Amino acid sequence: MEQTCEIIEDDATLKGVVKVRVPGIYGTKGAPLPARMAKLARPAAVALRKVYDDVVAAGGHLYISDMFRSFADQQKAHEDWKTGRKSAYSPPACNSVHESGRAIDIDAFDTVIGHKKVREILKKHGWVNIVATLTGSECWHYEFRGAKFENVRGEKGYEEMARAMKVEIGNVKKVAAAEKSKDQVKALQSGLNKILGTKLIADGIYGEKTKEAVIAFQKKFKLQVDGVAGPRTMAKLEELLKA
Repeated sequence: MEQTCEIIEDDATLKGVVKVRVPGIYGTKGAPLPARMAKLARPAAVALRKVYDDVVAAGGHLYISDMFRSFADQQKAHEDWKTGRKSAYSPPACNSVHESGRAIDIDAFDTVIGHKKVREILKKHGWVNIVATLTGSECWHYEFRGAKFENVRGEKGYEEMARAMKVEIGNVKKVAAAEKSKDQVKALQSGLNKILGTKLIADGIYGEKTKEAVIAFQKKFKLQVDGVAGPRTMAKLEELLKA
């Protein structure tokens, strides 16, 4: 397909979000990204169309590997990371910019003109990367924030920014479930601090440090070592906390 971000129509279920057609990596490389992922907030879609214009003018191409994620898709990505099926960290549902139609993952290693040049073009049109390096984990992840959401991130942190973006497009289903899960992770983090003497921040985000602490706990108490705080791990933790 043509190297462009084509805006097809408004998405009927999400405020200010449009369905788009972009070159993906699935099946035949360059075929349209699957429809369930091919959605962006309209300003992000307009900006990405300009990115494609500049990339093509420079003699390059740009393939997308990920874009919009539903609550279920985001939670699955998080669970895949926790169990080791996915190596790059993915935050739990309701904590990712992918759920707001303001994030893309690109094939950073197949652009013809190099990732550095593509990053310069993305940045020119408002797409920012969360890591400084051009290789390694998350180098492929870009977000369209704008001053409004950059300010939220600066004041309240990344997760609050992601939530604010979701609220803007009306993507608030299952937020209560996400809050319940967050409370459970906070309790896990506090419990691990008490039993292991770790210094986890009880923020409710099951990140790298929390996973490392869970693994340490499982090793110490001879549980299955998988980094997942499943029923047996939680039962042992609760048993020790009550002792």
